[in-house]
Amino acid sequence: MKTSTRLILMLTLTVSAVMAAATYYSLRLRAQALERAALDEVRAHAITLQLALEENYAAGRQDTAQRLINRLGENTGVTGVILFDRNGAVQLLSASLKQANLTDSDEARRVIAGHDDIPIRRRLNNVEVLSYIHPLIVQGERVGAMELTLPVAFVEAEIRQAGGDSLLILGLLCLVILSVVGVATRYNLTRPINLLLAGAEELGRGNLSHRVTIPHRGGEFAMLARAFNQMADSLAEQRRRAEREAYEKLELERRLRHHERLAAVGQLAAGVAHELGAPLQVIDGRAKQLQEQTEVSREKQQRNLGIIRTQADRITRMVRNLLNLARPYHPRPCAVDLRKVTTHTLETLETQTAQAGVQVEHQAKSAVMVSADAELLQQVFLNICLNALQAMPTGGLLRVTYDTEATPREGRNFMAVRVYDTGVGIATAHLETIFNPFFTTKEVGHNTGLGLAVSSRIVEEHGGWIEAANWQDGKAQGAVFAVYLPQPIEQAQGGDAPRPALLQEALH
Repeated sequence: MKTSTRLILMLTLTVSAVMAAATYYSLRLRAQALERAALDEVRAHAITLQLALEENYAAGRQDTAQRLINRLGENTGVTGVILFDRNGAVQLLSASLKQANLTDSDEARRVIAGHDDIPIRRRLNNVEVLSYIHPLIVQGERVGAMELTLPVAFVEAEIRQAGGDSLLILGLLCLVILSVVGVATRYNLTRPINLLLAGAEELGRGNLSHRVTIPHRGGEFAMLARAFNQMADSLAEQRRRAEREAYEKLELERRLRHHERLAAVGQLAAGVAHELGAPLQVIDGRAKQLQEQTEVSREKQQRNLGIIRTQADRITRMVRNLLNLARPYHPRPCAVDLRKVTTHTLETLETQTAQAGVQVEHQAKSAVMVSADAELLQQVFLNICLNALQAMPTGGLLRVTYDTEATPREGRNFMAVRVYDTGVGIATAHLETIFNPFFTTKEVGHNTGLGLAVSSRIVEEHGGWIEAANWQDGKAQGAVFAVYLPQPIEQAQGGDAPRPALLQEALH
């Protein structure tokens, strides 16, 4: 139910209830007034009858009393007349009360004993009547009492008629009030509220140009409409400001990305130029020796040619790394045990780890099955392990562990292998950019920054991801790389396990 409808009904019912209470109270007062008027009329008849009876009693004509009360009982305003003797016993009855079963009256005795007139209400001949008991005084002495009765039916009839008229008037007034309140509410409450509601809906749909009409009559709704329009103006200005700021921010981001690309290209160009420059200088120098020193021994010629081939291979590897970064990967995933892949990688790096003075720990108690291309994974772990060896130039510890529980993500389960080193760790500012292409913290010529970028690309092609962080346990600290790879479908159907805390495992 609408607020306006509830308000109309509330006002109408409240006014109607007040009017009904007032009407009921008025009817009660009118009924009391009618009873008082009827008693006054009966009292007047009683006084008239008293005068007549006193004259007849004084003249010794007591036999005329019956005729007098019969004549008075014929009055339309009087039901009947009863005369009581000085003992309060019924002495005479008007003709209309002959069939009434009357007994002595205590009220009559009280009046005879000296009490004032007594009005009472009782039933005679199954008729509700108002009675007025008046003393009968002869020569100053109370010789009896008289009771004049008046039917109550005419009072009730008038009250019923007045009640019907009042109900009709009340109904008409309710209709008038309902109509007036409805019209007044519609023009003074419902329409302004609907305008504000429509304005709020327009603002909610994003139409900040919408404005509500301000009522000409003023008042609170006019103030509310002005405040609403001011709010809409403020929101529109905020949107324009936000759009300008967003455009400026977008332009700034575009310029930053452009500068970043230029910086990356410059860094790559510097690294490649240095990497290519060194072997090219060696090749040029050895070629000049072969060209100028024609009389050198065959052994020295072969050594120069070997050096030339070695430097050419170095250039070839660099070009291959650039191509690997740019070319799309097409992994052929199958069920692979991560232990075997990492074990083969560590065996391949045995010479490098020994020369660097790095100790290797490899924990692999049970099979860790993932869905991946074993050959591409070999390249991933080779790049990560080489990066770890470069972070420990004076020796350290290289440790490989596996999560015992799967990590759920986007409806699949992933197993993680973690590679720890005890190097200097990763600077906080570099954690978000370490997998970007061309990023490297090594000096120019020592690393092109493509290894981790290529590894991240390969893992993403498998549907997984790599995370990097720093760890510390007591005096030991360093960097850790976590590689997440999907489980085989048939194994993942066994249920999802809760995800372990990311990169918080420490060396023991």
